Amino acid sequence: MNIRTGLREAFPANSRYQTLTWAFCILFGLAMIANVQVAADGTWFWYAVLLHGGKRLYADMHLALQPLIVLETDACLTLLGKSWLAMKVPAVVHVILYSFILWCIARYSDLRDRQKAVLLACSFFLCISFVAYRFDDYHVLCDLFKASSLLVLLMLSKKDIQPSFGRVAGLAASLGVLSALTIMTRLPDGASLILGVAISILFLAPIQKLLSLLIFLLSTALTVLLVLHLTGDTLRTYAMSTIFQAVGSKGGTGHVLAYPMELPRDIYHWLRYPWSEALLGYTFAVAAIWTYLLRPSASADTTDTRGRLVKFAVGAVLILLPLRPIYRLFMTGDIIGALAAVGDIVLFGVVFLAIARFLLWVFAPERVKDWDPREILLIIPFGQMLSSAMGSAGEHVGIYAPLGMMILLLPVASPIRIKRETTRSFLLAVLFLTACSAAIYKIRTPYFWHSYISPPMFVDRHWYHHPVYGPMIIDSQLLHFIEPVCQDIAAGGSQGELLSLPYGYANYFCDIPPWGDYVTTFYDTSTQQTIFGLMDKLRQAPPKWILYQRQLNNMKLHEDTFQHGQPLPHRFLDQLIMQKLADGEWQAVYTSDYGNTQKLDNHWILIRTRP
Repeated sequence: MNIRTGLREAFPANSRYQTLTWAFCILFGLAMIANVQVAADGTWFWYAVLLHGGKRLYADMHLALQPLIVLETDACLTLLGKSWLAMKVPAVVHVILYSFILWCIARYSDLRDRQKAVLLACSFFLCISFVAYRFDDYHVLCDLFKASSLLVLLMLSKKDIQPSFGRVAGLAASLGVLSALTIMTRLPDGASLILGVAISILFLAPIQKLLSLLIFLLSTALTVLLVLHLTGDTLRTYAMSTIFQAVGSKGGTGHVLAYPMELPRDIYHWLRYPWSEALLGYTFAVAAIWTYLLRPSASADTTDTRGRLVKFAVGAVLILLPLRPIYRLFMTGDIIGALAAVGDIVLFGVVFLAIARFLLWVFAPERVKDWDPREILLIIPFGQMLSSAMGSAGEHVGIYAPLGMMILLLPVASPIRIKRETTRSFLLAVLFLTACSAAIYKIRTPYFWHSYISPPMFVDRHWYHHPVYGPMIIDSQLLHFIEPVCQDIAAGGSQGELLSLPYGYANYFCDIPPWGDYVTTFYDTSTQQTIFGLMDKLRQAPPKWILYQRQLNNMKLHEDTFQHGQPLPHRFLDQLIMQKLADGEWQAVYTSDYGNTQKLDNHWILIRTRP
């Protein structure tokens, strides 16, 4: 088989639009990668550098998150070096693989090529429309492993292949590896995925169901132990850091487990906002105009050119007339939140309907004769929605990847079969508008998380040749803020002592290892023990330089969201730093309001603790 024949089989002619959409998703992802560098970067870089130098992630570096992204970054450093361009290679691989997995899942539906392309585009852009989504972070790893698990389960359920134990066992083992990698990327998502995959295996495995389940669980356990071994930490230290202590920063075990129960209330309040109703009404109206007015006239085989032009003119007026007053609402990205709220309701509904159909199939099979075992796959995105809510305090905004998975699964595993072409056309039009809105929003705001904001794509950016990391793309305002920090530290003699709070971007850009191995001390990812231990060290023997990002509104937001108004340990750290400055023990040598907004105050203070 030559290369041309292989490509034809991999990308057949009837998948032209899907393949073009996949290529567009890759290009868009590359643009995002090039345009995202914020004042919180360098976290995974320094964890990987210190790990490579013999430090342990949990015993030495106070890490509260899962280790896989750090291990991947360490592998990249070892193979490619630490240049800025080399560090973007994993992100490029992520976007190619993730969009390709989505493309493969879309091919399982019986829709036409263009319709599958719409599904692929909506799933991809809906997932990345989370404001803090980027392709060099752990979220995309989670999404990649979860999407791959769904693809393997669809392969397991294929009925046109003669089942063999070797094939089934291999797929079960692969599912175990993917679930374990998800655990070691984000624990709640991994736990939810294990449960969903285990149930799905019992329904979808054609033979040896219990043995397949055992292979899956064994593969999961062995992969977790292997990844943990690479960190150099013991199981006890890992568990204490990432499970028992880390949950405190999110409000404690009880609150974390209760957060998913807040989802329905958050969805209800979101849909009650007048602007949500306006956005949804406009979106559905445009989809209806396309389905019932423009599309029929465009595809009609008639010589009535005048009538077709009149219909197009009427449709264009109906679409464009209310566009100006609603333009600002579209540009805020709130349309994605409103559509996601509707999507969450759909996900709740189809999961409960699938479960009800299964129960009827068991206890009253004469009432459900066409039950498809693949319907059980919908519990996986449903479980991922609930697990994601554990980290968002029950807010649905940002939990978009499960909805993307649902969109791809519904043509394959929906408990409701939509046969009317007009209904399909209307739904596909809504999905197309969702994809367009998400893409436009990400162009305007490639990254936004609290006070860390990227300007619109390709705006106010230029190539900068860093003395250590080589060529990089950086926005002018960020460069204008960080260069004086490095210059002051170099002029005053850093002696390798720089503590950057709460993120080590200054350590990264100035190429100074984080003092005391404190790579990050953010509000919801640092334990109480870490912050109080840091305070003790600052009282006794502080580093020469501290870059402190003071953001009291953001701190209050986290206290209200996760601690129910109780003070975070970071508040006492802030009091310690400000008291040292007020007493004259420490000196502020540089200040900046970079990233300051009306909603979130943001003040940077470069502090010298001794001459």
